[in-house]
Amino acid sequence: MITEVNAVNFRQNLGEMLNQVQYRNDSIVINKDGKPVAALVDAELFARIRRMRDRF
Repeated sequence: MITEVNAVNFRQNLGEMLNQVQYRNDSIVINKDGKPVAALVDAELFARIRRMRDRF
């Protein structure tokens, strides 16, 4: 599941959101001023993305 949160909510709930990503394989999109600025994904997914990027 992908959850969108604003930056303030992310800072206030960082521990809970890390658990969501680590144990439930969720992804979190962090918005600032209503625009996506970052994403928190589990380490395995990040590694796959990096490998795909390195192929090109």
